[in-house]
Amino acid sequence: MTILGVIVIFMSRWLKRGVGAFFALLAFFFLGSNAWVWTAGLGRLAKLPADIPAGSVMVVLGTDEFFTGTTEPTGTYLPRIIAAAELARSGRVKLVVTSGTADHARVMAAQLRAAGVTCPIVEDPYGWRTLDSVWRAKAYYPDDHVVFVSQGWHCVRALWLADHASLRASAYPAAFGDGWRPFMGSVRDCFAKPKAVLDLARGNPLTAPVPANEGNVPHR
Repeated sequence: MTILGVIVIFMSRWLKRGVGAFFALLAFFFLGSNAWVWTAGLGRLAKLPADIPAGSVMVVLGTDEFFTGTTEPTGTYLPRIIAAAELARSGRVKLVVTSGTADHARVMAAQLRAAGVTCPIVEDPYGWRTLDSVWRAKAYYPDDHVVFVSQGWHCVRALWLADHASLRASAYPAAFGDGWRPFMGSVRDCFAKPKAVLDLARGNPLTAPVPANEGNVPHR
């Protein structure tokens, strides 16, 4: 065998081992990040309104009501409205924040009011990502207990982010939703959890172009 042949074999083996090690590390990071973020929800996902500290600030995390250009429900939106209205009507929260895009915030606020919510409602039109929603809640309500409303798989990520923002928080999970669409949302969130860990390493950069303590407006 020539020297060149030996070098080719050596490089091929080194490359295979390197690629294998890379994917092993990638899998470890993916699984480890998901496990780490999920631990934030242990004992903090309330089953009843009575489990929420009185006088809390509720933050309803935004999602689309319908798929773009259709009248097909996303499957995650209505359960969030139902859960948020139930908790608000219980009297355990003093304020509701609807957080998402401007459309999310406006529509959720209007539907909660129509559902009989009488406490003040504030629209947060710059909660473009869960990260933005959490840090904006921290900026506006640093001394309050914040309760997040969304599906459970989403709530644990919000709680993990809240922990790293030193924000006192718990969650009131909405129903999972019907059909396969909510399941796909939970699968996508498995990838959002490692992204949250990467964002933490990058200093948690916000997406919205305004400071975290600006832009919220009372619902009228």
